[in-house]
Formats: sequence, structure tokens, C-alpha cells
Amino acid sequence: MIWFILAVILLLIGVGMIAVALANGGDGAGFGFIPIIVAALLMIPACLYSLDVGEVAVIRNMGGSVAGHAENAGFHAKAPWQSVIKYDTRNNLINFFKDTDYKYDGGSAEGKEITVNDRSGASANIDIQVNYSLEPSAAEMLYSEYGKQTTFTQNYIGNDLRSMARETSGKFDTITMLTDRGKYTKAVQDALTSKWKSIGLTVEQVSVQDIRYPKSITDSYAQAQAAEVAKQKAKNEQETAKVEAETKRIKAQGEADANKVLNDSLTDNVLRQHYIDALKNADQLIVTPEGSNTLIQPK
Repeated sequence: MIWFILAVILLLIGVGMIAVALANGGDGAGFGFIPIIVAALLMIPACLYSLDVGEVAVIRNMGGSVAGHAENAGFHAKAPWQSVIKYDTRNNLINFFKDTDYKYDGGSAEGKEITVNDRSGASANIDIQVNYSLEPSAAEMLYSEYGKQTTFTQNYIGNDLRSMARETSGKFDTITMLTDRGKYTKAVQDALTSKWKSIGLTVEQVSVQDIRYPKSITDSYAQAQAAEVAKQKAKNEQETAKVEAETKRIKAQGEADANKVLNDSLTDNVLRQHYIDALKNADQLIVTPEGSNTLIQPK
């Protein structure tokens, strides 16, 4: 717009110089064409604009109405009194973490950690990142509702992310938030995807990088975990003792069964035969009558 205004001023100056020169006989009329030529050159940037890959331009009339938009990269023509408002359609990043100062740049933003309350009523601070992109066709509507992209990011994207993170955390208890961050992350991403789709935003990725509870809560959780580990250890020891006792019982039963089989097999006839076999194999045989106490001195 400024180029158009300068061009009009120079054009009027040039025409005025020519008119004055002609009124005085025509001398110096040629100098009047200099500002006219400069005005013509200034009209070029007033009528042309360029778009980079990943940008969309909203064309605004002098009165404030929207005249359309352009999506393709390259040079485009417009009326000199129209202005161009560009939106970034690349992947933009919203990053809220710790005590970071708020800063907005187009579709991207940084800011302070988000404080949430879970279903158990416990409070925590979370660090969260969101990557999203803008559908080019949505730029006109967003400009009509919010103006420039930085304003849209600040007034809608940032506030909506904080609100959605808090609302979603109320569906999870403290243990889940501490032990299953992925489930909470997916819930936030699903909620944002569903809501932002209606205004032409695509959620590429949500990353909950940290969930920080007060030390009293994390200490209680650690104690509960230690108790659970001890309980499981005791249970495992009981199972081990049962197995060892069962093994000993089975071994003792096996020995008892073997002894019974052996005892059952040693009949009087079997014992007598073993006795006879032992006598046959003896090198020096001394036989005493059964029931006799007589001592025999072999030579």
C-alpha cells in the first residue's frame, strides 16, 4: 500500500510539473516525466507480490474486506490498493515448558508449562509440544475471525492447547499419569485433532515431554511401588518354597517306593539262594551246625 501511495504522489507531482511547464511555454516539461517514471516503477511492487513454498496469501481490500487468497508459490498480481497478509502453512510448533517466557512468531509459539489437575485431584505441571499445519483454504476464514496469524496463534491456538491439556488430564488418575504418559498424550492428540479439524488445522504430533508432580506425591508413589515389589518378592519366595517342598516329597516318595519293591522281592527262597551262592564263592569255608556254639580252629 505504501508503494501505491508514493506512486500516486509522484504521479501527481509529475503531472503538475508538466502542466506548469506547458503553461509557461513548454520549457522544462521533460523534467515532469521523471517523477512519472519513478511512480511507474513504484507501481510494480504495489501490483506484484511473491509467495514462497509453504505460504498462503490473503488479499485484503482497502476497506478491510477480503478479496480472496493465493496458494501457489511464485509471483502474483493484485490491485495496487490491495494488501497481502501471509499465513505460514508449514509445520508450526507450539512448545510450553517450564518457566519459559511467552513468545509468538506467526504460527509458532513458546510459553510456560501448563498446570493440570488429574481425576484424583492432584496437581501437576506438564511440558508439552504440538506440531500442526494449516490448510491453505482455511486462511481466509482465520483472517476474518482473528486477523494476522500471530494473533490467531496467541488468542486461539495457545489458549486452546492449555485448555485441552487441562480438560483431558481430568480423565486420568495419578497412577496412570505417572506410569502411562503415552495414554495421556494420545488422548490430548485425539482431542486436538477432532477440534482443530473443523477450522482447517492438522495435528501432526503431540509430545508430552514431562509430567511433574509435587515431591510428596512422587514419594508416596515410590513407597507404594517398593511395597508392591516386596509383596511380589515374598509371593515368589512362597512359590519357590512350595516347589522345593514338592520336589522333596516326590523324591522321598520315590525312595520309599523303591525300598518297598526291594523288600517285597527279598523272599525266603531268594535269601537262601544268595546264602548258597556266597558259600560257593568263599575261598575258606567254615561250617557250623545251626544253633551250635562250638568253636572250630582250622589248621
